[in-house]
Amino acid sequence: MDARDRLGFAGAVGALVVLYFASGSPIPLYSLYQEEMGLTHAQLSMASMWYLLGTVVPLLFLPRISDHIGRRPATVAILAVSLGGCATFAYLSDPGMLMAGRLIQGIASGLGSSTIAAYVVDLSSEMPRWVGPTITSSAPTLGLSTGAFLSGGLVQYAGVDPTSYFVAVMVAILVFAFMIVLAKETVCRNPGLVRSLRPRLTLPPSSARLFAASSAIFIGTWALGGFSQSFSSSIVTEYFGYHDAFLSAAVFTSLLLPNIVGSFFAKRFDVRTAQRGGMVLFTVCVVLMLLSLSVGSLPAFMAFSVVAGISQGLAFTGSTIELLSRAGQKLRAGTFSTIYLTSYGGAAIPNLVVGMIPGDFTTTQILSWYVMLSVALCIVLLVLSARPYPVPQVEHSEDRCRCI
Repeated sequence: MDARDRLGFAGAVGALVVLYFASGSPIPLYSLYQEEMGLTHAQLSMASMWYLLGTVVPLLFLPRISDHIGRRPATVAILAVSLGGCATFAYLSDPGMLMAGRLIQGIASGLGSSTIAAYVVDLSSEMPRWVGPTITSSAPTLGLSTGAFLSGGLVQYAGVDPTSYFVAVMVAILVFAFMIVLAKETVCRNPGLVRSLRPRLTLPPSSARLFAASSAIFIGTWALGGFSQSFSSSIVTEYFGYHDAFLSAAVFTSLLLPNIVGSFFAKRFDVRTAQRGGMVLFTVCVVLMLLSLSVGSLPAFMAFSVVAGISQGLAFTGSTIELLSRAGQKLRAGTFSTIYLTSYGGAAIPNLVVGMIPGDFTTTQILSWYVMLSVALCIVLLVLSARPYPVPQVEHSEDRCRCI
């Protein structure tokens, strides 16, 4: 790997992390926005729904756009969209701007989870096969967690105003965009851009049952992430009596940041062991999180949240490594899109349902619905993964080109 390849790899990884860093930054500030704008639980849930809807649309219609215009220009364009989301939050003044800002950030995240993730895997082709999938599985949680922690800490304890904070994030985005401009392209541009906009799910050969089982993990674990995104601030304020943006960030990241630990260990297990062990432990922890919330124990709630996050990382990354190992370069962006379309859809739909149900339910009641969903999907996974998955019979040609 030469110097330009290393620069490109570092830039692509940094771009993926900073994209989610920007998206995670508003979350611990929801309690502040709630006080300033009088937001209800339904509005908080809808703000998350707009973010998740923004991720789903580009994953459905634009997952293969980088195969036609190139990974490098597509990545720069995605970072430009993220800049727009940060600018909206820098000058946030009403609930409408909150919804719009989350929608814009969702669009950037959805595009990044297919295009930039594929760019990272392309640039890691000379590394062990687990490196690219592990990074792309960990980068969203790392970015969301650190963004939430930093924004909550700086606003709560350092007195930094949100405008200055989001302007600084915009500068960081520009730095990584410049690195990408200097990086190499990894795909040759193919014709058929308009035709590629037709929605289509892409999967490697002989992977239908593997993907169905993986989908139970993607939906079940990301649904709880959507709950945490919407209600971590409310949990801290309403159940534990703290008006603290940093503590809200800690509750939110207690579920997300430990994903990285589980992702690191996923490569040590075969896919079925990672899936079954990870999802069962995750489901048990979600039940215990509900019990902890019911009795008002914040330390127990966060402890079980940490273990749930580790379990999610193990199951999610194990599934992703196996799916990507069956896909060549031409299927890579589409496979990433299918994985994240399923995941974000699993997070968006429950938030949409919660936002549309009449009445203002308690957070405990809402979490109990997510517990039932996790239990049901865990059973589905155990049934689908009871037998070994079929082994692909087709050799995948990478057809890798080195464009300038």
